[in-house]
Amino acid sequence: MNKLLILPIFFLTMCAPAPVTPPANAGIPQEDMDMIMKALEYAKEYDVLQNRTEPDDAINSALENFWEDEDGSNGSTESEELLQLSGDGD
Repeated sequence: MNKLLILPIFFLTMCAPAPVTPPANAGIPQEDMDMIMKALEYAKEYDVLQNRTEPDDAINSALENFWEDEDGSNGSTESEELLQLSGDGD
């Protein structure tokens, strides 16, 4: 009995017209799309400029990390200072 009820519904769906999907940018002129794309690029550039690290800060931080000793201090120890020779050639 169920098969007899499904059969008319099947035939009705076969005769119905297929839905038409409009293109993605239907109704928006190309000039407006260009303006929207430029606005998005401007917003991305602004975000990058606000959140970037300044080159001077990055270089200084890298140099500080490079010259740090293993214990985290930047200077030489007292024993290393005593072992250094004077620079006057004596």
